[in-house]
Amino acid sequence: MKSLFAFFFLITSFFSFSQEALLFKSPSKVLNSDKEKLTPTEVRDLFATNPEALRLYNSGKSKQTLGNILLYGGIATVVTTHLIRVTDSKTIDQYGRLIIKERSNIPYFVGLGAILIAIAIKIGFSKKIKKAVSLINEDLRNPKTGLNIESTSLISNSNGLGISITF
Repeated sequence: MKSLFAFFFLITSFFSFSQEALLFKSPSKVLNSDKEKLTPTEVRDLFATNPEALRLYNSGKSKQTLGNILLYGGIATVVTTHLIRVTDSKTIDQYGRLIIKERSNIPYFVGLGAILIAIAIKIGFSKKIKKAVSLINEDLRNPKTGLNIESTSLISNSNGLGISITF
């Protein structure tokens, strides 16, 4: 009966190491096994055990933020420049003559350049986040269950000799 209980406890220890895997749904959605969306803070807490996955995730999120800033900034620049040109380009002077103001095209080029750079930046960020999630899933499926011995020492006293092992 004792051997049956010992066998049962050995088998249950293998099941206790099973962890939930993460699912990469989209660049801004990382789901747990219950299909619940995790916040970036929760994801970073899970990735704290693997520095490479955390570095990839942080790099991907930084690229996403920078890409969003450039994309929306470029769109706002182009739209604002166009609205200013449409509404303020024609005026009539005191003599009834139509005066057309000449404006520079530089804001258009700056806005379009920002949009193109943003597209180039945003292409790579989802790959980094996906790679980070796959690294963590690999760690969760293959846990490190090895025994770590910190120190060993030989102890002697009046009762005899012994070995001290610190885990």
